[in-house]
Amino acid sequence: MHPDCPRPGPLLEKAMAEALGLARNGRGATFPNPMVGAVVVRDGKAVGRGWHGCCGGPHAEAVALDEAGELARGATLVVTLEPCCHHGRTGPCVERIISAGIARVVAAMSDPDARVDGRGFEALRAVGIEVLVGASAAEAAELNRAYLHYKRTGRSFLRLKLAASLDGRIAARDGSSRWITSGPARERAGAMRAEADAVMVGAGTVLADNPSLLPPSPPGPGFRRIVVSGRRPLPADAKVFDGRARTILAVREGAVPGRIPGGAELLLLPEGPGGLDLAALLEGCAALGIGEILCEGGAALAASLVSAGLADRLSFLTAPVLLGATGVPALGDVGAGSITEAFRVEDPHIELLGCDVLTEGRIVHGSDR
Repeated sequence: MHPDCPRPGPLLEKAMAEALGLARNGRGATFPNPMVGAVVVRDGKAVGRGWHGCCGGPHAEAVALDEAGELARGATLVVTLEPCCHHGRTGPCVERIISAGIARVVAAMSDPDARVDGRGFEALRAVGIEVLVGASAAEAAELNRAYLHYKRTGRSFLRLKLAASLDGRIAARDGSSRWITSGPARERAGAMRAEADAVMVGAGTVLADNPSLLPPSPPGPGFRRIVVSGRRPLPADAKVFDGRARTILAVREGAVPGRIPGGAELLLLPEGPGGLDLAALLEGCAALGIGEILCEGGAALAASLVSAGLADRLSFLTAPVLLGATGVPALGDVGAGSITEAFRVEDPHIELLGCDVLTEGRIVHGSDR
């Protein structure tokens, strides 16, 4: 709760929780817009509900107000993000709220879009509408982590997921890796895929494991598989080119393969230190409408992302297995020559999944602490 926001009371807190749930219906379809949910409350009851279903579609506030109709007059609008006050693909939500006769707006957080960023709240207050900001702010920010990250950096949000033995190995000496982790850990990894707009691996992972990179349920039309190309050609019959989802092949400018397997889309990138420019890769993915990427390795790609400061969240699954020095390490060289240069996981969340341990958090370089 924002310190300046009085507690809205149990009824409106319940409405905010419902609005957050409604907002999740837009997952995978709204980027580069945010996921937003809205509930109109009158006399202790929800009389209108809505969410932003897709980029370019009606905003959550407009949908909820349409459902409420005349019952919106004098009611409270509970919304997960500051209402917009500018003309885009749709009209300003602020104008709809004012014309509907809403008496109070309870919002989780402000919108960092430069066209909004507090102006929506100011416009509502200017006509006498009470505005409370900060209810369930942390939950709303987590929901829209990809949108907020994009507004701050211009890049897709990248979650790095690794599954390794206790001694940090992702495969045995012969390359075998199935299954290091248990069923509950693999189920969580599948849920991570379902949350993401795209799943990314390096070409070496395709050659070694031939993964499909698909979520457990059939993916939506916006889901992508991303392969960061290496020097070796990829087989045309690899599962990532099976046509069950769109696939992006990220390649260096000037190194376009003679044959593009399976109708994959090419993303041409400049060269960066030690390979492709990975910051340009994430900017290019954002331009293609990809809000959140789940990267599943391998070791070289994971190390490059970590050392470049481009891994926004780490999800590290550790299994009670020892593979020893001849196993394949989870990470390549990240340039940590001393303990003071180590990358650390800040504010870690640790969870037991069957016999495995999930550690999640933000990766921070020792020099940035």
